[in-house]
Amino acid sequence: MLPIFHFISGLILAILVYYGFEITIFQAFLIFFGAFFIDADHYFWYVYEKKDLSFKKARNYFMNSYFNRLKKPKVMVHEKRTMFFHTFEFLLFTLILSYFWKGFLFIWFGMILHSLLDIIEMSHDKTLKYRQFFLYNHFFKTKKIKNR
Repeated sequence: MLPIFHFISGLILAILVYYGFEITIFQAFLIFFGAFFIDADHYFWYVYEKKDLSFKKARNYFMNSYFNRLKKPKVMVHEKRTMFFHTFEFLLFTLILSYFWKGFLFIWFGMILHSLLDIIEMSHDKTLKYRQFFLYNHFFKTKKIKNR
C-alpha cells in the first residue's frame, strides 16, 4: 500500500481514538506514528541492499516496485525481502515493550492497523503469499531452501 494511504488511515484512527476514548494528544500521535513509520524498514532494507542513503532513490525504487506489481499481479518484485517491522516477532516485541512503557501499546495499535491494511490489499491483489510474516522463516527456512 502506498505510504500516503497509511498516513491518512493512521491519522484517521488517531483522531477517532482520541475523540472516542480518554487518551492524550501524545498517545494519539503514537498511534499515528505506529501506522505510518512502520514502513521505515523499507528504507533500511534499501540502504542495506543498495548501499545508498538517498531517500529519494529509495522512494522511487519502491514506488516503481509497487506499480509494477499492480501491472503484473502475479509478479511480486520484492518477494525475497523481509520487512522486519512488519513481522509477527516485531509486533510481539512492541507489545511486550508496552509492559514497560504504555506508549508502545499505542504504537502497536498503529502498527496493527498498518499490517491489517497491507494484508487486505495483498489478499485483494493475490500477492499475500509473497509476504514474509515471521523472522524465523527469514533466518531459518529461507536458508534451507537456498541450500537445496
